[in-house]
Amino acid sequence: MAEQARKESLFRVPNYPAWFGADTFLLTGSAVHWIVISLMAYELSGSVTMAGWFSTARGIMSVFTQVVGGAFVDRHDHRRLLLAQSGICGLLWLTMGMLYATGNLTFARFMVLCLSSSAVFGLLDGTSNAALITVVGPERYAQAESLNQGRDAAVRMAGSPLGATLYGLWSPAPFFASAACDIAAFFCSLTLKLPERPEVKQAERTISSFVHDLIEGWQWVFASKTIVNAVVIMGLFEFGAFAMRQAINLQMVSSGVDPLLISLVNVISGVATLVGSIVSSRVCDHVPVGRGVVAILAFMALGYVPLLFSSAYPSVVLSSILTSLPMPLFGALVNGFVFSKTPVDRQGRTRAAVMTAIMFFGSGSGALAGELLPRIGFTGFVIAMMALVLCSVLLAAINPRIRRIPASPEWGTVEL
Repeated sequence: MAEQARKESLFRVPNYPAWFGADTFLLTGSAVHWIVISLMAYELSGSVTMAGWFSTARGIMSVFTQVVGGAFVDRHDHRRLLLAQSGICGLLWLTMGMLYATGNLTFARFMVLCLSSSAVFGLLDGTSNAALITVVGPERYAQAESLNQGRDAAVRMAGSPLGATLYGLWSPAPFFASAACDIAAFFCSLTLKLPERPEVKQAERTISSFVHDLIEGWQWVFASKTIVNAVVIMGLFEFGAFAMRQAINLQMVSSGVDPLLISLVNVISGVATLVGSIVSSRVCDHVPVGRGVVAILAFMALGYVPLLFSSAYPSVVLSSILTSLPMPLFGALVNGFVFSKTPVDRQGRTRAAVMTAIMFFGSGSGALAGELLPRIGFTGFVIAMMALVLCSVLLAAINPRIRRIPASPEWGTVEL
């Protein structure tokens, strides 16, 4: 019977369609305006440097709010948080669109609205994933996650060109589209019925215990030397990789590349990611995590080589393909090991702690790109970031805790 239940469509599971609708609309709303935000930052400020600092400010805001986000989500009713997330974001993007349409959107107002969105993202972004396991149960959670990965890639591929197209037709349109998606997510959340969690009411009344739960989660993460080492290695890599993405976008924007062509880079990266996920699903159980991580990081560093010779659009496309292909396998190996070894009652806080630490490393990369590009040029910046990524490869290769992590069938024999 259990095997038969797993074969049945997830959309026959009560409440799953409502959850899937809310989560998909939230993701779509974010994807539609993602590419436009970078263009708007440059358009309103008129400065590559200011656009870079703007990206950094958003990253810092997400880091600070995500510090408490995991514990906050674990202690509150998920349906209410989904309603709050979709409702607040819908109002923010509706305000953005109205100000832009009436010619009253200054860079300061744009900054305030975007930072507010980043704060909501950091605090509540884990709500949907936390609610999913209560909807489908632990037995079908992996199946639901597999469906989500394909859905996420498809939405991101479609969202960027859609946002760029809407922006070309009427500049405020992407923000109104995002608001419409968030409003749709709000109504989907209204129909969502989740089982009561008696411990939530007690957690909400005991405010002082929040700090205790938060500190306990971070202490558990820092007590694991494997997690700490992995976060440092991933953080260095993420800093270099995110700075490269920012530099590529800024280079294309300042060079006058058509917004639709910029968005197509994301589409091509999404296709490469989908291909990589197919390969990953077939080999991830057989690849030793430690050696696999070293090889993947080295491959991704080499993926930036085409940019050493040219910043032209074909080089950007080729580099995006090379760096996107191995990402699903990298995530499957690292996240699979860390979170399969994490106790259920610490999943939310561990995920928040890990993601916050990695985001902390990457939060200054936008400002770095904005400051260094005018000074050392695009090629010089590529060389600097490649060196940083290669440092993460070296650290992974010489660290025995990382290098000796085996393939998934042997994870039970290894301590986290």
